[in-house]
This record gives sequence, C-alpha cells and structure tokens, in this order.
Amino acid sequence: MDLKELRPYRKILLLGLAVLGSLVVVIGVLYLFLKWWEEELTMERKGVCEQRAANIAGRVEEDGRLQSLVSMLQHGDTINLASSRFIEDELTEVVRSEVSDKEGLEGGFYILGLDEFIGYAYPTSEDPVPVYGPPPRSYNIIRDQVLASIGQNRALSNLHAFDPAVFPLATYPFEVNGRTAGAVWVRIHIERDLPVARLRKVLYVATVIFGVGFLVMALFTLFLRGSIRSIRTELISTRTHPGYRLKPRGGLFGFISRRINEMLDIIEDEYLQRMELEKLLYQKEKLASLGKLIAAVAHEVGTPLSVIKTRLQMWEMAMERLNGQEQVVDPEAMNMVLREINRVSDLMKRLLVFSRPIYEHLRPASVNEIIKEVLGMMELEMPGKQIGVIRRLGDGPYLVNSDPNSLKQVFINVITNAMESLGDRGEIVVETSCDIDEGYMAVRISDDGAGIDEKILEQIFDPFFTTKETGTGLGLAISREIIVSHGGEIKFLGNEPRGTICFITLPLITETT
Repeated sequence: MDLKELRPYRKILLLGLAVLGSLVVVIGVLYLFLKWWEEELTMERKGVCEQRAANIAGRVEEDGRLQSLVSMLQHGDTINLASSRFIEDELTEVVRSEVSDKEGLEGGFYILGLDEFIGYAYPTSEDPVPVYGPPPRSYNIIRDQVLASIGQNRALSNLHAFDPAVFPLATYPFEVNGRTAGAVWVRIHIERDLPVARLRKVLYVATVIFGVGFLVMALFTLFLRGSIRSIRTELISTRTHPGYRLKPRGGLFGFISRRINEMLDIIEDEYLQRMELEKLLYQKEKLASLGKLIAAVAHEVGTPLSVIKTRLQMWEMAMERLNGQEQVVDPEAMNMVLREINRVSDLMKRLLVFSRPIYEHLRPASVNEIIKEVLGMMELEMPGKQIGVIRRLGDGPYLVNSDPNSLKQVFINVITNAMESLGDRGEIVVETSCDIDEGYMAVRISDDGAGIDEKILEQIFDPFFTTKETGTGLGLAISREIIVSHGGEIKFLGNEPRGTICFITLPLITETT
C-alpha cells in the first residue's frame, strides 16, 4: 500500500498510535512508581532484619547462661548428644522469640568453632518447615555473608536474589568471653510482596488483552480497508461514467453509499439543468452574434454590390448612347466586377460556418493525426522562408469527438496567423498534452513573432475584426465557433519576451464504446 492508499486510514492509525503511546506512558509511570515502592519496601524489610539480628546478638552477649551454652558448643567434644540438643533448643527459642511476630522472618546462629548453623527458627514459614537450616540454594549465600561479617567484625546487611527468591539478609557477629564466637543471621523473603513481581502478572494480562485487541483492530481495519477501497474504486468509476452508482451495502458503509448516490443524483440533475441553461444561453449568444453578423454582412456585401451596380449602370448608359457601335465593356472593368463577385461569394462561404450544425457530424478522431496532417500540408507553403516548426506531440492518439475537417480549419487559421506574424524568419512550437483525471486534452501553439496588442485581445474573435489589409476578419471568429461547438475553449496570450500563445482545450474520450 502506498502513501495515498493510507490516507483513508490516517485517523485510525493516529488514534491507535495515541492509545499505544498513552498506554506506554501509563505503564512507564506505573513502573517507576512501583520501583520506588519496591525500594521503600526493601529498605523497610532490611531494617527489620538488621534490628532483629542485633537483638538476638545482644541477648547472647548480655545473658551469661547463653554465653555458657555457646561456649559448650564450641567445645563439642565435652558434651553428650542430649546436652547438644538441649543447647540447640535453647538457642532456637531465643531466635523464635525475636522473629515470630513478623511473617516471613527466619534466622539462626552460626558457631565459628563448629562451622555449622544452629538454632534455626522458621516460626511463620509454611509447611513443610525446614529441618536442617537454610535451604541448599541459600546455604552458601548466608554462610559467605556470615563469614564476611565475622571477618570484618561488623554487622552486614545485603539484598540477595536468585530466581525466584529475593531476600534481604542481616548478619551480626557476637562475642563470648571477649572473643568472636559466631554470628546471628536473619532474613525475610519479599518476592511475593514486591510490586514489580505483581506488575509482571498485570503486564502479562495486559499484554494478552492488548494483543487480542490489536488483532481485533487489525481485522476490523482490514475490513474497513476492503470496504473503503471498494467505495473508492466505484467513485472513480463515476468520473468516467456519470450514470454509475455505488453498489448497495449494509451497515455504516451502506448508509454512506446511499448518501453518496443521493448526492450523485442531485449533481446529475443540476448538471442537466446547467447544460440546458447553457444551451439556452448559447442560443441567445448565437442570436446576438447573428445580429451583429447580419449588420456586418450588410455592410460588407453592400460595398461590392454598389461597385457592380455602378459599373453596370455605366455600361447601360454607354450602350444606349453608342447604340452598339463601339465596345463598351473593357477588360479591366470586367475584372473588377469579377473580383467583387468573388469577394461576395467567398464571404458567403465563410458565413455558412455559423449556420452549419457541426455537432451533427462528430466522430472519434485523433487530434495528433489531424495536427500532423495540417503541418505536413502547411510546410509545403514555406519555401524560401526560414521558419522552423517544432512538434512536441504527447503520447497517445488523444481521441476527441470532432468534425475533423472543421478542426483542420481551426489549426490552419491559427498556424497561418503565426506564420504571417513571423514574416520570413522565426519559430513555431506545436505541443499537445492531456489530463486523464480532468478529462480533457490541450493544444498549445506558440510563436516568437510580432504578437497581439493587449488592447485588441478582447476583439480578435469578433466577426470582421481584422488588422490585416486583405483580411476578412472571420478566421478566428469561425475558429472560436468551431471549438465551442466541440465543447472546448480557445484563447490567446502573450508569449514572453515576444510572440503569441494559443491555447485550445477539447473534451477527451477516455473510453470508446
């Protein structure tokens, strides 16, 4: 799909991007908030572990009996099994009393001489309760931190994690008889309480919902795309076939199709009414032009008829006076009469164009072929002149409904005017082009001759208006009548820096039937 095809879905895509962007921002803000919450929770739980480890270590150092029990353990070879179990139970009870009020807390002792954990207490752990101290996966982690704490002779508090466990661990060394005897360790599992862990579940559910929603939206968009492309194709068909109407549909697109069809019906009715009005206006304009034409014809025909009448009267009087004894009609006078008669005859032929119904003889014809024929004929009239004719004819035949002979007359008139404005030297450029979307083709004929004075541009199509000594003033008037009869337009413009441009546009046949 190219960029133009994406335009109908632009609002949908922008809405989807806006929703997606908003979702990303909300999740980002939520993540940062929960991350902050996690850090606060972790620090609070680390503080609890540190405090309970310090309490247990303090009780051992302050209670002489407990110190004695620990000292006995360090010399384990001097006590029996029963005494060892009694001491372990005592130490376990000390730990239990400090961790039982906080769910998840667990801890115990590490005796340096024995290199063992003892006095384990897991009062709030779910079954099964550990029997042999820290679980295997945590054992080395706890032991390493305990040894580090004893080696540095200070309390340590670190956050440890291995999937899926996350726990803060506090270790606190204690002394017996002035020497470091071991350390207390306390930890609490917090992975179940971490908001990020909960967020993962939320994100999982949200991802599933978003994926399903995106799939639904994609399917809906494909459905919209198909319907919109179908409507678009049908709308293009209405440009070449004005009577074409959109197919019936259901739902929203059915409503849109019906409204478009109603609009096309209204446009067609208005078009027919406009064409009728234009036809009436054209008839009125033609009658007005005919009135001007009749007045001009009366003037143009009156002059040669007066010459002929005067000459005939002179011949009649001479014949009566000479009684046929001498020749009355001399050759020069006869030639004058013939010239005036030919002048009237030529004028009548030209005037027939205004009354001939050109539109009854229209048929498909190639404008390019007509122009080639005209140029080939007129180039024969250029011997001895340095006039160049440049052809820039577009691709394609450029078919129009036309009277080919009438169009030839138009191009002959325009090109002849261009040649006359050039004299013996210059350049004429003939170009054709078309606009399929707008449904018309254009002919551009330009020269670098003397040009047309802007003061008379509005008069050049008036019958009998001419700036030539031997012109009739009907060439461009007839050309305009022919082009208008073909449903086209003709106009002249100045060609910078000098010369004239003639534009002719004609309706194009896009499909032949």
